[in-house]
Amino acid sequence: MKYTQIPTTTFQNIQLNAGILVDDFNVETGVIGRILGATTGGVAFTDSVEFTDFGDDIDNCPKNMLELKKLDSHEVTLAGTFVTINPETAKDLIGAADVDDLDERHIVPRNDLATSDFKTIWWIGDYSDKNTGDNAGFVAIKLLNALNTGGFAIQSTDNGKGQFAFSFMGHYSMNAQDVVPYEIYIKGSEDPLAPSITLDAHSVTIDVDATLTLHADVVPASTTVTWTSSNSEVASVAAGVVTGEAAGNAIITASITVDSVTYTDTCTVIVEGE
Repeated sequence: MKYTQIPTTTFQNIQLNAGILVDDFNVETGVIGRILGATTGGVAFTDSVEFTDFGDDIDNCPKNMLELKKLDSHEVTLAGTFVTINPETAKDLIGAADVDDLDERHIVPRNDLATSDFKTIWWIGDYSDKNTGDNAGFVAIKLLNALNTGGFAIQSTDNGKGQFAFSFMGHYSMNAQDVVPYEIYIKGSEDPLAPSITLDAHSVTIDVDATLTLHADVVPASTTVTWTSSNSEVASVAAGVVTGEAAGNAIITASITVDSVTYTDTCTVIVEGE
């Protein structure tokens, strides 16, 4: 049937597993910060958008007229349940609290909020068919100015694990009033580029005692290039700088080695003169 099908990229575009909550995440390197705790039942992210319909009380105006619709705010939350607890997580769950200077195991709630109570929290979930290693795909939500607004709660069970509910809410800031308090990053799996080396010239002519610099474009970029000459009495090479020594021909080879495999490119050098 024509419409009973799914996109061919379905496996590449599926978000997998429950994900994790962390206090820091580098979207370029994939490096995570502190994991806030182990969860049960996954994590629910919600953006409850509030609107005002200015045409609602205008005679003869249909509801939800796009030109009269105003977006007021985003109320965003990350909610779920931890099954682990430690002093840092307990402080996060209380929201307004301090760690005792004399005993880091002692967390003291406050009656007032401090700016430092609002933190950035990330939820990161596996994404795509390739979700391991340095090039793993991910879906990440960055919750800005997050504060647990549900208070500290524990539900213990007989012969079971204690559970700690959380509901981290993102907040706007006076200093950036137009910034919605969350961002989303979606990165598909990316196969690393195959190792290679390419010279910027493959045939050059120089005079005796003259020099010319060859440049090598390499993948990976940080790989060390080794330079050799088939006849150093005609043309010598050091760090890509070719020097004409005597009339004749020589082949300059640039090479890199990646995972015990060597990749090369060459340039024919014609040296003219006595």
